[in-house]
Amino acid sequence: MQSLEENVDISTSDTSSFPKVSDLTKNKFSSHYGRGAYKRYHHNQDNSKGKRKKFEVGKRLKEVDVGITEYYFNHEGFSGTIKERYSDFHVHEIAPNGQIAKLSNQELPPELKDLEDLEKIYENVPESVQKQIQLLSVDDSLTSSIKIDVTNMSKEYRRAIHVMAKTIPNLISRTETNEGGKMITVSKVKCRADRSSKSDRRVDWSKRGGDYCHFILHKINMDTMDALNRISSFLRLRANSFSYAGTKDRRAKTTQWVSVKKIDPKDILRAAKSVRGLFVGNFKFDASPLKLGRLSGNRFTIVLRNVVDSAEKIEKAMIALRDNGFINYFGLQRFGTIADIPTHEIGRALLQGNWQEAIHLILKPRECEQDKRLVEARQIYNETGDPKAAYKKLDRIDKIEAKILSALHLHGNNNPQAVLSAVSRNTILMYLHAYQSFVWNQVVSKRISVYGIKPIIGDLVYANPNTDEIIESSCLDKPESPEECDTMETEVQHNLPKVKILKQDDLNNFSLEQVIMPQPGWKVVYPPYALSWYKEFLGEDGLTTDLKQKNKKYTLGGSYRRIIQVPLNLTWSIVQYNEPNEDLVASDIDEVREVQSFKSSPGGKYKALIIAMALPSSTYATMALREVLKADTSAESQAAQSAKYHEPENNKID
Repeated sequence: MQSLEENVDISTSDTSSFPKVSDLTKNKFSSHYGRGAYKRYHHNQDNSKGKRKKFEVGKRLKEVDVGITEYYFNHEGFSGTIKERYSDFHVHEIAPNGQIAKLSNQELPPELKDLEDLEKIYENVPESVQKQIQLLSVDDSLTSSIKIDVTNMSKEYRRAIHVMAKTIPNLISRTETNEGGKMITVSKVKCRADRSSKSDRRVDWSKRGGDYCHFILHKINMDTMDALNRISSFLRLRANSFSYAGTKDRRAKTTQWVSVKKIDPKDILRAAKSVRGLFVGNFKFDASPLKLGRLSGNRFTIVLRNVVDSAEKIEKAMIALRDNGFINYFGLQRFGTIADIPTHEIGRALLQGNWQEAIHLILKPRECEQDKRLVEARQIYNETGDPKAAYKKLDRIDKIEAKILSALHLHGNNNPQAVLSAVSRNTILMYLHAYQSFVWNQVVSKRISVYGIKPIIGDLVYANPNTDEIIESSCLDKPESPEECDTMETEVQHNLPKVKILKQDDLNNFSLEQVIMPQPGWKVVYPPYALSWYKEFLGEDGLTTDLKQKNKKYTLGGSYRRIIQVPLNLTWSIVQYNEPNEDLVASDIDEVREVQSFKSSPGGKYKALIIAMALPSSTYATMALREVLKADTSAESQAAQSAKYHEPENNKID
C-alpha cells in the first residue's frame, strides 16, 4: 500500500505560514454557513395534491442545499432559462482521440458471406429434414418447433441445419445437449425479441473486425440506463451486456458510444426502433469493448431561452466565462432532484453502516415522481411493509427499487447487507460518490469564501502539471462477473497522482485554475489548512477523513478535482424566433433525416442565446451557466423564472 507521504512533495510542506481564518473576513463565510462551519438545508415535504400549473415542478433540490454558494468572478449576470425544453440541451461525447460522437447514418454493415454456396450446404441436410424446416415457415402451420437428433452427426451436418434456419425468416435454431445426446431445436419466433443473442448463428465475428459491435446511441428525453435496459429487454440480454464510456442525463438530446458482444447490428437497430426516442447507427466492429471513463469529455450545445438583457451585457458575461472559467462544482444532477431524499443522504447512510436507513431512503415515497407504478409501490411498502405486494406493482424489474423489494422478500428485514447486495456496485458507487461530492462542494465554497480566488500557502496542485485527472476511485472487492470488470472503476486499477503543497515561493507561479481539492478518502492528501474543515464536517456525520469501513465495499480511496474549470472552444450567438416551442438546435436524427434547420428571425418575438462548449468528463455544464447567469440552476428556480416570463400563459393547466 502506498503511504500518504509517498504521494506528497515533502519539501514544500512548510506549515508555519498558513493563512489564518482570523486574519481574513469571517463574516462573509458565516453568512453562507451555519452549524459551526457548514449549513445543511432541509425541506419539509409538501404533500398537497392536485394538478400542477404549466411551469410548476414542485419542491426540488437547490444549489445551496449541496454547498454551491460562491461565484468566481463578479461580472453582472443576465437573465436566461436553462432547459425550458429538453430539446434545449444537446450533449455529444468526446473520445480520448478527440473524435466527437455523432449519429450520421443508420446503415447496416455488409453481411458476412458464407464460405460455401448455400446449395452445397443444403446437400448436407436430408430432404426430410429440409421439408420439416420449410413447413415451420408457413404462417398457418400448426407446428411451432421441431427437434432433430444430431448426436451422431458431423459438425458440417449440424452447421448446415443452423445455416438453413438462419436463411428462413422468423426461424431460430439452438443446439441443446442432454443425457440422451445432442439435439437441434428449430422453432418459430414468437415475437421479435426471441431473436436474441442466444440464437446459434455460427458467425465468425473475427471476420467482421472483432467480437464487439460498437454503435452510436442517440437518445431523446431518456437516461442512458433506461435506454440500454429497454434495448436489452427487447434482445433478451442482461443490461450489463452493454458497455459504455459514460452515462448521460435524461432531460436532453444526447449522443454516445455503446458496445455489446456478438449481437448483430440489425437486431440492435430493430430493438431501438421499438422504443420512442431511441436511435442507433454508425455500426462497426472491434476486438475490445468500451470501458467506463474512457472519455476526453463532452461537447455541449445549449439554448438559454427567455433572454431579455442587452447584447453588450451578455457579451461581457460570456467573455468572462471564456477567459476565466467557473467554479468546478458538482452540479445538482449529481445529487438527484428530490429535495428531501438527495442521493448523498443515501451515500452518507451507507458510509455510516446504517444499512436499514439506506434501504428506507431508497424506498421512501417522494414528491412529484412521474412513474405512477413506482409511486404506488412506494406507498404500499411505506404503509404495509410488504415488499412482495409493493414489487407486484412495478412493471420494470431492472429498477433499483425492484431489486431492493425483491431482495427484502427473499432475505427479510434482518439481513440488510444481503438486501443491498442485490443493487449493482455502480449504483452503490453513485450514492457513495454523491456524498464525497457533497463534502467537496462544501469545502471548496469555504475555501473561496474565506481565502478568495488566488492561490495560498497550503493549496494543493499536481506535482506533474500534465497529470490527467482521475475522476473518482473506490476500494472494492473483485467484480461479481467478467462483464462488470468492463463497466466499473476499482482502486486496484490506478494510484492517485502525486501532489505538491504550495509554499510562499510557489504562489506567483500558479493560478487557482491549477489548484485541486480532494474528495475525501484514505488515499488522498488534505490541504493542511483544510484538514480541520474535513474533520469537522465528516465528524458531525460520525465519519473520519479516511472513510474506511469494515465492509470494504463501502470504503473510499478518494480523488482530486480542480477547483476551477475553463471551458474549451466556447462560442455563443444570440438568435430570435417567433414560436415559443420552436426547436432552435437540430439534433443528430434531424440532420440524418435532413429536417430543415432553424434560422434566426431578426425582430422575432423571442430571444435566446445558443452556447457551445467542450468540458472534461464529470464537469457540469450547468455550473458554467450559473457563472454567467448568477442564478440558481435548480429545476424549481428555472421553472419559476419561466413562469414569470410567460406570466399571461401561466394559468394554463397541463
